Amino acid sequence: MNVTMEVVVPDRAISVTGDVSLSDFAYKQILELLLSGRLQAGAVLQERKLAEMLSISRTPVREALGRLEAESLVSRRHGRMLVVADVSVESYVNLLDMRRILEVEAAARATGRLSADTAQAVMKAIDDLVHVSEITAAHHWAVDEMVHGTIAEAAGNPLVVATIRDLRRRTHLFNTSRIPHRLLSGASEHMDLLNAVAGSDPELSRRLMGEHLDHVRDAIIDFILGRRRS
Repeated sequence: MNVTMEVVVPDRAISVTGDVSLSDFAYKQILELLLSGRLQAGAVLQERKLAEMLSISRTPVREALGRLEAESLVSRRHGRMLVVADVSVESYVNLLDMRRILEVEAAARATGRLSADTAQAVMKAIDDLVHVSEITAAHHWAVDEMVHGTIAEAAGNPLVVATIRDLRRRTHLFNTSRIPHRLLSGASEHMDLLNAVAGSDPELSRRLMGEHLDHVRDAIIDFILGRRRS
């Protein structure tokens, strides 16, 4: 028997202001419910009830749910009913563990195959990111994707590139808006990593990528546990 779990309104509502669209508003509100654990894995998501809760029409809710489904945060049961996917700490640890396995090896294989010009172009993008007055999630994601995508592509296996991109997409919601303390340290780690991959020591690249992803994992776990204790 399918059970529809009660949808709880977040303690802090996100106001719709400036350039935030209704779709973005719905996405952020529903995402907050998922990350906080107030919508548990397996809970049925009904457009009508969510729209009523947020006092908006069903169209932006439908768009928000589509984004969440693309990010594997919600899934379809029996091909139709949308339910909350498992967003537990364990599931993210598993995703990040898979990323670590692939990206550590990709960094080692890419070492010596990444040109100095390409490395410098990516490092300039990192430097530009940390010096803008206000960093958007989209800007942060674009630069992060540039770093990890460039290294993966230099490793030379398109299947690995596609798999890494999919795994990253499923964890990219943890951007600077949720773990802001990782911005500067992450940028420094990216710089060191690019220098290593542009060099000639694959073991150094392997170690730096592993340490970087370990730091990302720890920050995500701390965030999820902190939200669920609050």
